Amino acid sequence: MPAVLKSILISAAANTVSLALAAWIFEGFIIELGWFVLAVVIFTVLTVALRGVVISSVNRFMRGYTIVGGLVLTLLGLEVTDLLVPSDGFSIDGWGTWLGVTLIVWAAGVAYGEVDNAAPQQRTR
Repeated sequence: MPAVLKSILISAAANTVSLALAAWIFEGFIIELGWFVLAVVIFTVLTVALRGVVISSVNRFMRGYTIVGGLVLTLLGLEVTDLLVPSDGFSIDGWGTWLGVTLIVWAAGVAYGEVDNAAPQQRTR
């Protein structure tokens, strides 16, 4: 499987789980099933693209900046998704909900980054 496709699939899985979990936890986060798929696709495309830009431009040892940057990029991805998906299908209301949803989705993104960056297993014959 090509690395880009693998990365997108892992990201989509992490985003699906994290957005569903956040919607379940926060009353101010409304996501309807039909729009859920579109929201995951939009958010996944945004985060994979932005993650590629950040990884290529940030020194690996600048961990503090990547944590803050990841939070900001997650918030921006959620903002753009919120703008593109109709409010009756995807809506985040209240600063506490925005903060909580951002943290949950960001944490899933961190986990996704660890899985996606794992060294491939050696094939034995």
